[in-house]
This record gives sequence, C-alpha cells and structure tokens, in this order.
Amino acid sequence: MRKSVLVLLSSYNGERYLEQQIVSILEQRTEHTLILRIRDDGSTDGSCALIERMQEKYPGRIELTRGENIGSNASFFALLDGAGGYDYYAISDQDDVWLPDKIQTAIEALLRAGDSPALYASTSTLVDEKLNVIGRTRKQTRELDFYNTIIQNICPGHTQVMNAALLALLQPLPDASRIYVYDSWICNMAVLYGKLIFDPSAHTLYRQHRKNQMGSGSGSLGQLHASGSHALHGDGQKYRAQIAYFAEKNQARLAQEQKLAELEAFLSAEAFPARLRYALRSKLYRQSRLETAAFRLALIFGLF
Repeated sequence: MRKSVLVLLSSYNGERYLEQQIVSILEQRTEHTLILRIRDDGSTDGSCALIERMQEKYPGRIELTRGENIGSNASFFALLDGAGGYDYYAISDQDDVWLPDKIQTAIEALLRAGDSPALYASTSTLVDEKLNVIGRTRKQTRELDFYNTIIQNICPGHTQVMNAALLALLQPLPDASRIYVYDSWICNMAVLYGKLIFDPSAHTLYRQHRKNQMGSGSGSLGQLHASGSHALHGDGQKYRAQIAYFAEKNQARLAQEQKLAELEAFLSAEAFPARLRYALRSKLYRQSRLETAAFRLALIFGLF
C-alpha cells in the first residue's frame, strides 16, 4: 500500500550542494508519495532562489518556508512542530546525497514495526566535498539500550525516518533552547517509548567539510578523537544539561521503566568524590569499551 512521506530539510547558506541533495531526495526509487518541506534558516546566499527553481522542476513536491536565523537545532524543531498528516517523516541535511533505496528501505523496516512509535536510522558512508569515500559513521557493536543512547547517538538525524506515532510523542515539542542536539532527543524518545531500528547498511553519503555543524571521525580511533575533542570544547556538559531536561520531561515514563534512578544518580554526582563513585558503578556505556572508559574519565574530571 502506498504511504505518504514528508521529508524535513533545514537549509542555511547551502547553495553549493543543495541542488544535488534535493535531486537525490525527489528521485528516490520508491512506491511511496514523497514531499519535501524546506525551512530556510535565514540564508544570505542564493539558497532560496535555487529552491524556487527546483520547485519549478518538481511542481507540487517542494514546500519552502523562509524563516529567521535560529540555528539548525531550533530550525529542525520548527519543522517537526509544523509536521502532521503524513504516514512517515524523514530528516535531511542540506549537503548530503541520498542513495536511491534510502526511503524504500526505511519504510519497509518501519512497516514491520506496526503501529507502535518507531524510528529507523542507519550508518552512513563518509565522503569528502567531492563525494570521495573516506570512511563510515559509527557501527552498532553493542546493544542500543537506553543506557547507551542517552549519552551517545549513533543514529544521526540525516538518517532518521520516523512513523506518525513517534511524531505524535514528540508533540507538543520541548523547549529547543534546552536541547543540545535534536536527533539525540528523537532517538531517546523512540528508545524509551517505542522501538529503534538500526540498519548497519549505509544509504546516505554523509559529506564532511569545513562548514559541517557536527562532523564524524572515521574509524574507532578517529571517532574517539572526535568525541574527546567535543568533550574538551564543552559538548559533554551540554549533553548533560539535555539529559537533565529529558529526565524532567519524561520523569513518569523513566520511573515506570525503572531508569529514573540511574539518571538521578548520574545528574546528582557533582563533586569529585561523587563523580568518582558513580563512574565506577555507572550503567551508562558507549558502543566501544575504549569510548566507555573515555566517558567515565570525562565524567570523573567534570567534562560530562
């Protein structure tokens, strides 16, 4: 049965790569009806003019809203806030390339999940500015349990496709200013209330370049280096603030799932002795044991 899919894309000064991404989205090999909704986040280049030309090429398939510059995180939440009326919702960056089977693969996986809230995500192929392959995003090596996803997101937004039941759980939307990364929030909502489907096969070329909001290291050592660099620049503390807000917003469900006590222990460990004691017994983990050890060190020294 044909389903309706709404793709949500936030653009900002993305003129250089945007056309290639739009074509890869609208030329998907799929039986499903696909509409692309773009919120431009106050671009000062020719992004909007390019999108308008693409609207002529794909009549009735591209919606454009011109917004003020609020940042990519808040812009994606604004897109989610205005979403509704479709069977499935996909998130897209402005500078990647979708492989032709991406949407069909995701919808087939989500259909098997039934009516429960569900999120599909996958690995991606890392490419440079000219689409030369340079690596892969993180693979799943351990269970994608809540104790992992709350501190590590291996399901980046550009791969995420959700069903209507999960979108309904996200609304009314949380305060975007209190959320560090929107895709982590979506992933944790899926894990806590529904189902997370992780595909180890890549269906997106994830472009790495100087203007990337969030890059991704290639290989386990590269990923560890990227994580360490983010932590030293205060990302761990921002993640911690998001976790506190997540616990506040989802307290009843966390208690029901017997996960609230662990988050409270994590958040209450503020002084050095408390951080040390908690780190030695923490249930929280990352996908590799090396990264888990690095997380515990970051926690002990107040970087997370």
